Amino acid sequence: MIWIVFLLTLFLLLYAYIFYPMLLQHKALGKNISFTSYSLSEELPHVAIVIPVCNEEKVIKEKLDSIFNCSYPLDKLHVYIGLDNCTDASKSIITTNFNFPNLHIIEFTERQGKPSVLNKIIANNVTAEHHLLILTDANVIFNHNTIFELVKYFKESSIGLVDGNIQAKNIDNRHEFDYWNYETLIKINESKLYSKILGPSGACYAIRKSLFNPIPNNFLVDDFYIGFSIITQQNNAIINVDATCVEVSNTNWKQEFNRKVRIAAGNFQNLWFFKKYAFNIFSAIGFMFVSHKVIRWKTPFLLLILYYILLLEFTLFVLIVTFTLPIIDTVFRIFGVEFKPLRQFHYFIVMNIAVFIGFLKFCKGIKSNVWQPTTRN
Repeated sequence: MIWIVFLLTLFLLLYAYIFYPMLLQHKALGKNISFTSYSLSEELPHVAIVIPVCNEEKVIKEKLDSIFNCSYPLDKLHVYIGLDNCTDASKSIITTNFNFPNLHIIEFTERQGKPSVLNKIIANNVTAEHHLLILTDANVIFNHNTIFELVKYFKESSIGLVDGNIQAKNIDNRHEFDYWNYETLIKINESKLYSKILGPSGACYAIRKSLFNPIPNNFLVDDFYIGFSIITQQNNAIINVDATCVEVSNTNWKQEFNRKVRIAAGNFQNLWFFKKYAFNIFSAIGFMFVSHKVIRWKTPFLLLILYYILLLEFTLFVLIVTFTLPIIDTVFRIFGVEFKPLRQFHYFIVMNIAVFIGFLKFCKGIKSNVWQPTTRN
């Protein structure tokens, strides 16, 4: 019985991380997204770009330059900047460098957190229901056609969300970069097969304003909640690989680890909120939810099961490996030796330690969705 449990647990892990992506890749071969789309010569919809900002003086000018130098008609753009109790020069940089009639600055004198900023601006400032929304972070720099590429598929009435194709910049951790690309490929294939993605990249995506559901109080991962709410309303949600933009990321390992803990805690909030879809694996949404997300969010517990069984059966060997692998990894790093499988294993374990800590935070109860913003270099 114990080996049956071991094999089932191992299969779940292999399925979520290897077999499911391979299945998607195989089934998506030769398929493309085939929705009707706008051209730049047509009458395009109005777009409200909402940017929560907390002390972003290092990037805010480049961000707004990338918006106002785009191919999209400027008279159709409405930019809303939520200054979340900024204590730096973000406001003065905006007011000094930009004089755009549809640029709106909304100031909050007490820290709100990104979800609350989005809720309040969309409810109180973006009043036209027919507008499209682009929700984006200050450190994501648009290309010339990013806005148009995010918007063009909304000509199809079934489209509720379009995710941007974010290219990470300044990521020192190569394994983080590889994982980002791995996740993006999965979303591309899910788009081709199901016209659904489970959660957009929170730093840049577009939705119909009429489909926006206010984010619940204290929810940490707003993008998954927004995106999943949209597809459960029978709308399509896709990633457009041509909607490229660059995310300037200068986080150190401690900031990145804390970010993963916060995201993990927020993922468990979303799992609890949308739990009924995890039990309906015969629907497209339920199948994707379990295959792509739920099993991964349970990975720390599956790893503990595997480790416990191996420890029972091969106690001495497992203990030797447990204590020597970190030492070998450290020695390799000291001498500048890159043994990729070991580094990937280390990254995988650290990532799941963050998930486990996030689960504990979720169990304790999350009282606030306000966190310390990332320091820009």
